[in-house]
Amino acid sequence: MLNLHPFTSQNALAAPPLPKIGERWALFVDIDGTLVELVAHPNMVRINASTLALLDSLRNLLGGALAMLSGRNLLDIDRLLSPLFLPAGALHGLERRDYAGNLTVANPPAEISAQVRRACQLEADLLDQVWVEEKSGIAFAMHFRAVPHAGEMVHRCAKNIAANSSGWYVVQPGNGVAELKPKGSDKGSALRALLETSPFQGRVPVVLGDDLTDETAFAMVEKLGGLAVVVGDRRPTCAHYGLGTPKDVIDWLIRLLDHLQKTELAQ
Repeated sequence: MLNLHPFTSQNALAAPPLPKIGERWALFVDIDGTLVELVAHPNMVRINASTLALLDSLRNLLGGALAMLSGRNLLDIDRLLSPLFLPAGALHGLERRDYAGNLTVANPPAEISAQVRRACQLEADLLDQVWVEEKSGIAFAMHFRAVPHAGEMVHRCAKNIAANSSGWYVVQPGNGVAELKPKGSDKGSALRALLETSPFQGRVPVVLGDDLTDETAFAMVEKLGGLAVVVGDRRPTCAHYGLGTPKDVIDWLIRLLDHLQKTELAQ
């Protein structure tokens, strides 16, 4: 059970602090709605060179302990971050890559995935401007951001598809999307698994995210004594800290980089 705090406004959450002297952080960052603004179609997202350079500098000063947590698959994450190659919990934890490049993938039976894919597409074809994003052949997102009034119908369809998947699939709600994903993995479990590997091991976990899918990661870092930072005004949340927009995230990451650089020079 997630311990959601009933904050009702963005101002109810303070901006996250910077590391204390001697405190070693492991940073986990969502992409869409956190690092970059949400757009009409995921393929339209671009991460500019200055943001990539910022992430690269943070990775170096954090000793490599920087990972992405995203609903996107690993191939898409790598495309957006190129030439960076970072550890990641992708597809809400279904795909995981550690610092050494070792991959862990949770695959349901192919016939079940094919069944869910067909059902999602059939339902989307009946709903105007609802479309299906296939992720690595194992997760299927039904997007309705262009027609928000269709959200209730889309979620009802998604729940029916999950109920007929022989227990393999669950519905993950998100911003303008209902996603069918194999059960058993989430961003919280991906974060916990990465924290058991070098160079994340023994560090204070800090996670930034905007969506409902990030709440499992927020709950995990709160449990482990880390910092959870929600982006935007979505409430309630497990997070104890907040930032308003992706621009605020970039500004805070720049402050974090400056702080880490000064701390390194002082040592």
